[in-house]
Amino acid sequence: MTPSLYVSRINQIDAAQLDGEIYKMLRNQTKEIAKYCTPGKIDKWQAEVDAVLKFFIWKFSLQRGSSTFGQRLLNLHYANINQRKAILYLILNIVPQYLKDKLAYENLSERGAFARALKSLVDWITNAINLLELVNLLLFLHRGIKPRVIELLLDLSSQSITTHRPRIIGYSYMTRELLWHGLMELFTIGIPMINVHYLKHVVMRLWRRPKPSIGLLPVMNVATKCAYCYEDPILPSHAGCVHLFCYYCLQAHFTAMSAFQCPRCNAELHAEDMKRYTIASAPWSDDEESDDSFERVDDG
Repeated sequence: MTPSLYVSRINQIDAAQLDGEIYKMLRNQTKEIAKYCTPGKIDKWQAEVDAVLKFFIWKFSLQRGSSTFGQRLLNLHYANINQRKAILYLILNIVPQYLKDKLAYENLSERGAFARALKSLVDWITNAINLLELVNLLLFLHRGIKPRVIELLLDLSSQSITTHRPRIIGYSYMTRELLWHGLMELFTIGIPMINVHYLKHVVMRLWRRPKPSIGLLPVMNVATKCAYCYEDPILPSHAGCVHLFCYYCLQAHFTAMSAFQCPRCNAELHAEDMKRYTIASAPWSDDEESDDSFERVDDG
């Protein structure tokens, strides 16, 4: 089986992305292992931990073969790699990031001018590498080879280990994902804008006629439940019928609409009639005025 010299751009980019994801997955696992340690104790050694992870990834991939783990998943390998290039690959992959991370955690004010100059040099090199990566990406999109700067510096070329076959991409899954995410965004934006309370009462009015409020006083006891949520009333409130509501149940309805029907007796309740029921509001006698049983709810 003759290896194919042509490697598609998407395969090369996917291999680089897979290498990054494998490293992130191992890094997250080490953080899960160390999360029960003393806070901050592992963080100061994070640069060393990352360097060790990259070393072991390199040891079990490029040192023992000619491909990274991401390339193996896509049947790719470096056609012209040798031991010297593999070691340089390890150094370029570890040392710059290690120096940057290590100096970021150090207090350079106590280390003198040399440490500050070293940090400035590392920052300058990092910015230069980032600029070079941008330029190299543009060149890769044009030429289709060497998507990473480290491959450009070491002159590493990817090659397929199987005969060239066109990559089959199934767009049905992608289409379903796009439709699903579109629907989720529509529901996330649209559903909060729907006045559910108003629609519910509009539907209820189709077969339930509202009755005028008869002005009776509610009486609360241990068996009293909210007329809407059927739970013990929290901050019991009333709006013109003999039933009590939780303050928030009643206020939510009046926020959505100025009038609605009581779910129990179909009495039409209005926002301006909303009053608070208090412990001292139980009718002691028939001679007491009904207004003493309630406190009007202020909008403020």
